[in-house]
Amino acid sequence: MSSDHVYVIAEVGINHNGSYDNCLKLIDAAVDADCDAVKLQFFKARDLYPRSAGQLDWKDAENEYSYDIYRAAESFEMPETWIGRLVAYCESKNIELLASAFDLKGFDFLAGKGIKKIKLASYVITNIPLLEHCAKRGLPIYLSTGGARLGETEEAVNTVLSYNDRLTILHCSLQYPTALRDCNLGVIETLRLAFPGAAVGYSDHTMEISEAPVQAVYLGATVVEKHITLDKKMQGPDHFFALEPLELKRMVDDTRRAEQDRKSGCFEINRLIYGNTAKLTYSHEEYLRGFAYMWLYAGRDIKKGEKITAADISILRSGRKEHGLAPRFLKFFEEFTITAKDDIRREDPITWNSILA
Repeated sequence: MSSDHVYVIAEVGINHNGSYDNCLKLIDAAVDADCDAVKLQFFKARDLYPRSAGQLDWKDAENEYSYDIYRAAESFEMPETWIGRLVAYCESKNIELLASAFDLKGFDFLAGKGIKKIKLASYVITNIPLLEHCAKRGLPIYLSTGGARLGETEEAVNTVLSYNDRLTILHCSLQYPTALRDCNLGVIETLRLAFPGAAVGYSDHTMEISEAPVQAVYLGATVVEKHITLDKKMQGPDHFFALEPLELKRMVDDTRRAEQDRKSGCFEINRLIYGNTAKLTYSHEEYLRGFAYMWLYAGRDIKKGEKITAADISILRSGRKEHGLAPRFLKFFEEFTITAKDDIRREDPITWNSILA
């Protein structure tokens, strides 16, 4: 594969809707569109959210939704029995299979089933223990950075590069869908300058088929990722902004033309899509950052005065709950004797106030 070739990933995510047959059809759509890879998400609700994460109310262009966060996550789980079969199916179709890991056990399971490339979503970028664990395995890593500040991105990138130089950083926005004016693709140039030891790509959440991916290629993205669906009208939160099969094919074709445009130097940057170059949490990302970034929570009931070990702590998304300490502080519970200042209930956040007298 030439250095000018942009690696196109079709993101299945949760859009299989619990159907293995749908999953195969989505893979076939990615193959027919000449994508380089297809990507799955693998998680268990118990390792993603507290059971007490609360209720989510939101709406898209056509529907309003209200559901229990934990139960919804359970409904989106991909069965373990699918993974090995999907690895074999993708091999038979000559398309690479990536998967997103959200916790240590999930990563180990995927690697053990033959997944050779790992995606780490924006929501785990501050989960330094997970990044370190994945990097040590040596597999290529695609790290999304939506909602992260430059300092957080630097810490994550340096963590991975300490063990593994097979890293691609993906610019994206924590907005579903992302408005073209909020893409801020200028950040791609910032990431390329700040982190010369890694490749830089773009994960797109816009409704438009290829406007943003094409601009990303012009700015030097080596990877483009886009959600796919069999039908935008299917039930679920990620269908309405995803690409249907014919749209996916058009996006890939437009990306290939953009490769040639960049190579020849005959292209124009769209200033609206370029936006800003600052790597920070934009206002349209604040809600999802607060809702789905990961924090430390009690994995069991802990009594006042009792020692808290790393094994007593879960790293979870907050949902509607108060945030605990950032995951980087898990090492304190491994290295020091820390006790509970008061009783801490299972799934309560582990905060400085709960451990410091």
